[in-house]
Parts: sequence; structure tokens; C-alpha cells
Amino acid sequence: MDHHSKAKQLLQQRDELDEKVKELMLVLETNNSTMDSPLIDAEGFPLNTIDVYAVRHARHDLICLRNDRAELTEKIVAEMEKEKKEDGTGQVVSEEKPVHRTSNEPFVKVSSVVELSPADIGGFRKDDLIIQYGTLHYGNFNDMQQVAEITKQSENKIIRVTVIRDNRPVRLEICPKRWSGPGLLGCNIVPIAGANV
Repeated sequence: MDHHSKAKQLLQQRDELDEKVKELMLVLETNNSTMDSPLIDAEGFPLNTIDVYAVRHARHDLICLRNDRAELTEKIVAEMEKEKKEDGTGQVVSEEKPVHRTSNEPFVKVSSVVELSPADIGGFRKDDLIIQYGTLHYGNFNDMQQVAEITKQSENKIIRVTVIRDNRPVRLEICPKRWSGPGLLGCNIVPIAGANV
């Protein structure tokens, strides 16, 4: 099987996974629950207004799906990299120009992530150190306004982000969009002390 159809297959798997996430989110919404709202009342009895079993089940599945999605994203990126190399024509498969980072120095970090926000679903975790945010990296970063601009311009589009987590680079695809909470991402990104802000 050539890599192209493999990357396509993986992308399709991820779309299916996103559909499942939507369905599970509905289960939580229908039960007025979030990923960690209480399922028991003050006396420790299950709340009778919610289907505790369904909510527990949905939460468990959502955690698994998030992990699967992160893995799939890494595989998709790896497959696309392979395609670029094997393409031979020197054409880059994605329409974005590859960004050549001048350094792997993080310049901003994620200080908090709202549950089930676009940032959370895309894989951002609290304390992720961002070394690349779309076209931004340490070498061309001046102020937080740039982060806000890229986010705004990328509404409903994918921003490729590389973060350092547990001393390893992790590639993420974040899709800023309107959701039930504030902003397009649902996370706080702050400058790192010492970054050239």
C-alpha cells in the first residue's frame, strides 16, 4: 500500500474518531455533566438527574479517544513526512510552506487548558512548552499579539504546533473554533520568562 492512501486512511480514522467524540460529548451535555463534574450528591448517593453509568462510560471512552487521537496525529504527520521524501518531485504535500525554525527554544507555554475546548481536543496540555505555533517560533516571536493573530486567522483551520512535553517534542494539530466557552481555543498561552518578548 502506498503511503498516500495510508495517510488518507489515518485521516479518515481520525475523522471517525472525532465523530465519536462529538457523540460522547452529547451524552455528557444531555446529563449536564463535564469530564469532572460530580456524579454523587453531598450524601454520596448517585445523582438521580443523570445517568451515572452513561456519564462514567462516556468519560472513560473520551479519555481513551483523546489518547488515540494524539497517536493518530503523530502517525499522520510521520506518513506525510515520508510522502514528502518519497515524492521525488520535491513538491511538499501540504500546501503550507514548511517553517524552518532557527531554534528549538520554547517561547510561550500553555498555562491552563479548559476541558473539552478546541485546545483540549487538539491535545494541548497544561505546562506544554511551545516551540512552534504555526509560522511562529523563538526566532521571529515578538509579542503575544502574534499568537492571537495566528489564532484568529486560523479559525476553523488547522494550526500545526510543536510542543515540548516531558522533554520530548510532540506535534499537535490545533483547530481554533467557536465553542461553548470563551475564545477560539479555550486555553491560556503565556510568554516564558526570558523569551524575547
